[in-house]
Parts: sequence; C-alpha cells; structure tokens
Amino acid sequence: MTTAPGSSPSRPRLTSLAEITEHLRNDPQPFFYVSRSATNLLGVDRWVGGFRYISLRDSWDGAHPRAFAPTNVPDIEPRGNINIVNWLLSNEQVQRYIAEQTPAGLRPKIVMAMFDERSERICRELGYDIAMPEVALRSRLDSKISTTQLGNDAGAFSVPNILTTITGWDDLRSQARDAGLGEHLVIQLPYGDSGRTTYFVSSHADYERVAAAITGPDIKVMRRIAHLPLAVEAVITAAGTVTGPVLREITGHPELTAYRGGWAGSELYPSLLGDDARNRTLDLVERFCNRLAAEGYRGILEVSVLLDTDTDEVYLGELNPRISGSSPHSNLTPHDTTLPLFAYHVLEFSDVDFDLDLAQIKAERAAALDNETWSTLVIQYPGPDTDRVVEAPSTGRYRVSQDGARLDFIAADLDWQALQSPDEVFWMRAVGVGDYRGRGLDLGMLITRTRAQEQHYALTEPTKRLIPAVQGLYRGTRVPTAKVYWRAGMRKLREITQRSR
Repeated sequence: MTTAPGSSPSRPRLTSLAEITEHLRNDPQPFFYVSRSATNLLGVDRWVGGFRYISLRDSWDGAHPRAFAPTNVPDIEPRGNINIVNWLLSNEQVQRYIAEQTPAGLRPKIVMAMFDERSERICRELGYDIAMPEVALRSRLDSKISTTQLGNDAGAFSVPNILTTITGWDDLRSQARDAGLGEHLVIQLPYGDSGRTTYFVSSHADYERVAAAITGPDIKVMRRIAHLPLAVEAVITAAGTVTGPVLREITGHPELTAYRGGWAGSELYPSLLGDDARNRTLDLVERFCNRLAAEGYRGILEVSVLLDTDTDEVYLGELNPRISGSSPHSNLTPHDTTLPLFAYHVLEFSDVDFDLDLAQIKAERAAALDNETWSTLVIQYPGPDTDRVVEAPSTGRYRVSQDGARLDFIAADLDWQALQSPDEVFWMRAVGVGDYRGRGLDLGMLITRTRAQEQHYALTEPTKRLIPAVQGLYRGTRVPTAKVYWRAGMRKLREITQRSR
C-alpha cells in the first residue's frame, strides 16, 4: 500500500479501490475533456460521474448525453489541435455549457491533450482549473534530449546513442564511429510527432536529403536496430505510478498514414510479449516515471519502448507527456472489473487524499485484459483532391461481411466497451457531413477485436480489406475552384486529428 504524501486531516482519505471507485462515480466535481474529438478518452464517463466531452464536431449526432459540440463552428474551421482547443475554450456556447454543468461552489476542471500558454491564460481568466501538468514542464520533458538524459538518470537506457551537434557528413560519421554506433543511424531532432523529425541515414546520399534539418541543431544519433515498437501509458500520482497495458504500435503503413514512420494505431494481443519481456518493459517504464515524478510531473503520459529483436534488450524510446494514441487501449474495461487508467489521472487532480495498493491494481488490470485482443486504426482520407463530405458513416458498431470488404451498421453505440465479436467493429467518426477532407486527414478511428499486423509488421489481409471498406462509406463532392485556398492549408488541417502526442 502506497500513501499519497501531504494529506490533510480535513479531507476524506480513500483507502481502498472500492472507496476510490465510489468516489469517482458520485463526486459532483466536473471534468471537461476539450479536444478535436472525444476518441482518446471515450468510456471514462462510465466510471467518472462528472466527466464530460467537449469537441469541435458531434460524433454521435446528439445521442451522447455527456458530449457537447458548439453549433457555430466556422466553415473554415480552426486548424491544429492547440488552435482547436483555444477556439473551443473561447467559444460562448462552450462557456455556457461548462457553466450549466458546474455545480455551485465548484470550479470546472479542464482536461486537454494538446494546449499551450494561451490555453492556460484563457482558463485562468475564465476561472477554470487545468487538470494537467503545466505547459512549461511538459515542454521541457517533451524534448528527446531531456528524455534520454532523464532516462539515463533512472537506469532506463535508450538505444546506444550520442547527444550532439554535427557540422557535416564527415563529422557525423566520425562521431558515430567513435561511439560504436555502426553504419546505419537513426537521427532525431528534440521535438517532432509521428516520425516527422526522425531520419534514417546510412549513406552520404541519405545525409544530403536531410542535411538542412540535422546539421547544426542539437540531435540524438542512435544505432539503428531491428525492434518491436511498444508503448505504455502510465499515470503518475502522489501515491505512485499506475501503468497501462503494453501495446504494439502500428506505424508507417502507407495504407494508413501519409508519413514515413507515422503512427496510425496500436494493438494488444496475448502473444505480444512473454512474461519476462513484459515485466522488464513495465519495470523500465516505472523507473522512468519515478524520475519524472522527481521533476514534479503528475498525471497521464505515454512512454514508447523499443524491444531489440536480436538481443531481447528493452530500451527507452520517447516520452509523450500527455494523453496519447494509446489511451483508447488504456481505458478499456471490457468486463467492468477495474478502473480505466485515466480514472487515476482524475483521482490525482481531485481534492481528496488516497492510498493505492499498486500491486493489487497491477494484478487486477492485467487480469482484466488477459487474453484480450484489440486493435485501433486511425483511418485517413486517401484521395488526392480536397472535397466536402456529403455522406459519412455514423459512430457505432458495424458487422464485417464474410469477405471483409463491407461494413453493415448494427447500432449507434456510444463507445466500444461492449464490442465482443471478431466479426464486429466500432467506428468512431471524426469527420462528418459538411466537413472538408484532403489527403492525409484523419476520418476517425476503427476499433476491432482482431490483430491488425502480422508478426513481421505487414498489415493482415483482413485489415487491408477493412481500410477501404471504411473509406468507402464516405462520399464527397469536389471543392469548387474558388475554394482552392482550402487545399493550400491541408498540411495544417491534417494535424487536426493526428494522435495527441
């Protein structure tokens, strides 16, 4: 049993999971998740009575009792996750909804995946409390350079690397040879998402293609290894760290993402790791989180982990100090036997003291997902042109035809927690009728009870059929030439529903 320090005798102390669960379900304190889409935290409202979703578009067409979307979104909507959050926070309809859902004597608590100093200022001026770590701390820890250094402090080591600057190709080769990194290198800038600032350099020609980006600034130069890309979400609380399941990341498939190495989903299945590798992975994450706690970090985060398939060594990858693309898996409660991971984030930012039996929580969470198979796939619009959507599939459960090429609507479920059969899928719509779409824009997320990838990374054949089946449920009309300015902004528009990393 671990106890949160700094308890107050005037506040109740929750000493068991039963008490914590009852408190979260009955506490009138409102928490509002403000985001482009509610996807990442869908289902948390089953366990947290005051939890609500505020999004740019209504994915349920008015059917979700805890979801709100303003009706006055401009034709040219705000672009980029942070801009969307700030637009929503500043929207009078949103402010009125927050006021109506906040009991007298309480202050709204705001949850966001992506936000900046302006978001903090807006919330401060409106009297909202942000239930997230501060921007300044997140930004400092988000650097791949800082992550590597903090990991080294914690004994959670990265793939053999050097943190350096280079003046050119010869300098890069010389430093890499001295460090024993080999001929095949992976180079990362301190900041970047979905693989867009990660470069693979094995020759002078490779270097020339990316020289402008990597010559001069601080960079991380790593040995290139054959690896299994893993991810684990965790919540750091004052009483210790609670970890989510170990996931295999879905990255770089051109059927799903326009970015080389870009993230497009995650999968969970029983044979992913043996007990030893899973325990070593979680131990690395917990040691790293303990180091982050010493920096003052509290709440949700994601840690990417690389399992060297040649040596079986586990390495620290990257830190995503925020709600992430792993969240849909982390918040699975298919048998209603244990709290979703994000509930512990809510607990940490609630005005209560609590004890956590971390061993019991780990065992119960592991048992709840034992033998479970789930995949999440972010589906993008593949077309070369920009158009406006005139038909879009409803959020809900669908049955997959025997040949896997067609989806038939079953029910407008609010989330995917009740999804049981491998021949059923859940579609969470992010782009609906009247919205614009262009190549690389995320249409939504598909959740299945099947594996998405073969053992050696290729998408499974059923997954390859599912992707166009979903895309085929959309129909659009070409944007008139007079609106060609929209196409020019599609690069930024694609960021709207990128994984909140």
